[in-house]
Amino acid sequence: QAKKLLAMARESSAEALTELRDLVRGIHPPVLAERGLGDAVKALALRLPVASEVTVELPGRAEAPVESAAYFAVSEALTNTVKHAQAERVYVDLHHAEGMLRISVTDDGRGGAAVGSGSGLSGIERRLGTFDGVLAVSSPAGGPTMVTMEIPCELS
Repeated sequence: QAKKLLAMARESSAEALTELRDLVRGIHPPVLAERGLGDAVKALALRLPVASEVTVELPGRAEAPVESAAYFAVSEALTNTVKHAQAERVYVDLHHAEGMLRISVTDDGRGGAAVGSGSGLSGIERRLGTFDGVLAVSSPAGGPTMVTMEIPCELS
C-alpha cells in the first residue's frame, strides 16, 4: 500500500514538474487559457496525491499574464506541499476584492517553510513582484503552513 502511494506521489510530482517547466517556457495549460484561473487551479488540485479543497470567488478574469503568474505561484505552492509538508489536506482559496487578487494555499503539514534563496517560495515572490504583488508565508514548526499571495489587478 505504501509503495503504491509513493509511486502515485512520484508520478503526480513528475507531472506537476513537467507542467511547471512548460509554464516557465510560456506554454499555458489549455484549461487556463480556455476557462480561467479558478478552473485551472481546480484541475491542478484534482491531480494532487493529498486531499484538496478549492474555493473560487472570481467574478471575472484577470489579464493573461496575471493569470499565468498566479497559476504558476499556486502550482509551486502545491508542489511544495506535496514534496515537503507531509500534509494530509490542502486548501486553496482564490478571491478578488478591492482591486486585489488574493490567493491562499494552506496545508495541515509539519510547517517550517521559509522564503529563502533557491526555494520555490522565493521564485513565487519574484514572479509576483513583477506585478507589484506580494507573498506572505506563515509556517510555524508543527504547522500549519499558509502561503498568501496578493496581486493588484482588475477583472473583466
